[in-house]
Amino acid sequence: MTLAVLILSFTFLLFAGVPISWAMGLSSLLALVTGDLRLPAAWFAQQTIRGADEITLAAIPLFLFAGELMNRGGLTRRIVNIAEHMLGRIRGGLGLVNVATALVYGGISGSATADTGAVGSIMIPAMTERGYPKAFAAAVTAAAGTLGIIGPQSVILILYGALTNTSIGGLLLAGILPSLFVAAVMMVTTWIVARRHNFPRLETKFDAREVGRDTLLALPALAMPLIVLVTIVGGFATATEASAIAVVYSFLVGTLVYRELSFNDLYPAVVGAVTTTGVIMMIMALATPFSFILAVEQIPTLAADWISGYSSGPVVTVLLILLVLSAVGFWLDLGPSLIIMTPILVPIARDAGLQPFQTGVLFTITLGAGLFTPPVGTNITVVCNIAKLDMYAVSKWLMPYWIASLVCIAGIAFFPGMTEWLPSLFGM
Repeated sequence: MTLAVLILSFTFLLFAGVPISWAMGLSSLLALVTGDLRLPAAWFAQQTIRGADEITLAAIPLFLFAGELMNRGGLTRRIVNIAEHMLGRIRGGLGLVNVATALVYGGISGSATADTGAVGSIMIPAMTERGYPKAFAAAVTAAAGTLGIIGPQSVILILYGALTNTSIGGLLLAGILPSLFVAAVMMVTTWIVARRHNFPRLETKFDAREVGRDTLLALPALAMPLIVLVTIVGGFATATEASAIAVVYSFLVGTLVYRELSFNDLYPAVVGAVTTTGVIMMIMALATPFSFILAVEQIPTLAADWISGYSSGPVVTVLLILLVLSAVGFWLDLGPSLIIMTPILVPIARDAGLQPFQTGVLFTITLGAGLFTPPVGTNITVVCNIAKLDMYAVSKWLMPYWIASLVCIAGIAFFPGMTEWLPSLFGM
């Protein structure tokens, strides 16, 4: 009875257009009142508060704030300049520049939405002016924006670490090689599409002095992810303390080095970080009673039994897990999907032989594919707003990137060394 009320009310509220955090909270409260759990109403309030009462989560607003400061301090333009020097002369070079910029910026912002918005606002107009179809420019930006969720400051990996008590430093290290792998696959995909459609390339000659100058200008900003990783992995600071260091460093670089960040930029930067944080924390808080009811109703056990009944070994089990994650990611946003599915599927994934850090990165990337998949992909919504295009026009160019995402997911699933080597190297 309790489970039926929970699932049916949650589904109804979602289709009615209720925000997912409130849908989880209302369905949990309704299941508590009408079901047979026999728990006091105060339990719901206690569980909701407990969901957001985790010191590790304090790193999320601080990392988001650091990314906002870096973006307003002129970082994105400098990354684009370097990437264009290195890749612009290849066929479809600006598409490769788009991916490379998303890779670097994602390591600083830690957010797919911030990555997509910041890079898209510069790269979509630039690619359009150079003769690329606007819909293609938007599609590349939407797909490459997912690199923000596996970079060295990934908000989603921090969230996963808090949910599963997995080392956050280890997770951030584990995401480095996969992010390079995903970027490489997307670059190859972009090059293949560019060759097929004969997209333009940069015709100017390579200028070593100009490259050196732009690289030096960008180095202070590009050092931030390294500083964060060194402080966490070296044991000098926790993830939360490292995020505070990132804010101070971002402010100093933007004001004293680049001199493009003014005090007038601080308020909108705070608003941007707080707005995103508010969404995440509401989901975390209201997902806690929702997840508790699922656990009490033995949904993880039922899911394990269902997958075991259809699988004939660990490979098939992993494939079924990835299939479930992909289906959920198509319909729910990344954060809620991770919060709901982690307690259900992580134990099954571990039993199937997936390693701890591999599981976190794999869950993040698989659910992240939904960010550039209709109908609810956040990245698609962002690029459509920037490019002033409808979702259908952009989706037609995304087919190669959906195939590329399957290649990336398979590579990470069946080559655990990609995620486990760096953490083990540093004793994580």
